[in-house]
Amino acid sequence: MKGMADLHMHSTYSDGMYTPQELAAMAKAAGITVMALTDHDTLKGLPEMEQAAAAAGIDFIPGVEFSARWENRSVHILGYGVDQQNPLLLERLADVRNARRSRLDKIIRRLHEMGMDVQVPVPEEGCRAVGRPHIARALVARGYVKTVQEAFDLYIGEGKPAYQPQQKMTPPEAVALIHQAGGLAVQAHPAEVGNDGLVLRLLETLPYDGLEIYHPSARDKNIRAFWMREAVEHNLLVTGGSDYHGNAGRFPEQLDEWPVPRATVQDFLYRFGL
Repeated sequence: MKGMADLHMHSTYSDGMYTPQELAAMAKAAGITVMALTDHDTLKGLPEMEQAAAAAGIDFIPGVEFSARWENRSVHILGYGVDQQNPLLLERLADVRNARRSRLDKIIRRLHEMGMDVQVPVPEEGCRAVGRPHIARALVARGYVKTVQEAFDLYIGEGKPAYQPQQKMTPPEAVALIHQAGGLAVQAHPAEVGNDGLVLRLLETLPYDGLEIYHPSARDKNIRAFWMREAVEHNLLVTGGSDYHGNAGRFPEQLDEWPVPRATVQDFLYRFGL
C-alpha cells in the first residue's frame, strides 16, 4: 500500500501535546496510512489511539517507548505489538510511573528551594502522566524561562541545578520484557544516544528485532547509511518515525515534517499483517 508511515509519536498520555484523536486527524492530513503510538512507559493511550486511527482510515500498530539507561547514557527501546494485558509488563510499567512521580516531586521541591513557585497538576489515576516537559512548560508559563528548551538548559536538564536522576530499567530488561509480552523490540534513534560504540555493543549482545533508522536525529544520509549497514549485518527490521511530541522548538514541530515512505518499512509492517 502506498502512503507514509510514522511508527514513533507521543500523545498527552505521556509528554506529547496532542490527544490520540488529534494525532489521528493530523496523521490523515499528512498522508500517513500507518501509524504507531509509542508513549513513554505507558500503554494507557493505545485503546483510544486504535479507535481514532480506525475512524481516520489509518492502519495502527500499538507501541510503547521504554526509557532505559546503560553505561551512563539514556537508551530508549521501542516495543511494538505487546500484549496490553500482560501482568508482568503492567506491573513493571506501574513501578516506572511511581518512580517518575517521586522524581518529579523532588525536582519541584528543588525548584522551590531555588525560589521558583512552580506547581504541576497531578493527573487522574490511570490517565495522563506528568514528565519533565510539563515542568518545563510550567516554568515558561510562570515567566522563569522563555522556552521549554531553556528550562532544560538552565534548570532541569541532566547536570543542571534542579535535575534529579531517574530510576530506569536497563536495555536487557526492556528487551526481555517486550519479548515476554509477545512484542518486537526495536532500538530507538541510535544516533541520539550519543555513543555509537555503546549502541553497537548492545546490537551485538541483545536479541533486538529492529533498528529505528529513519528519525529526525539522523537527517544526514550518511548517518542513516551507517545504521542501515548495521541493520543488515544484524538482520534487523528497519523502522522509522517522527518522534512527534508537538512541542515548539522540538523536532519536528509539524507531523508532516518527517515523512517515511511506507515501502521503506514494509518488512516490519509485514510482521503485523499490513
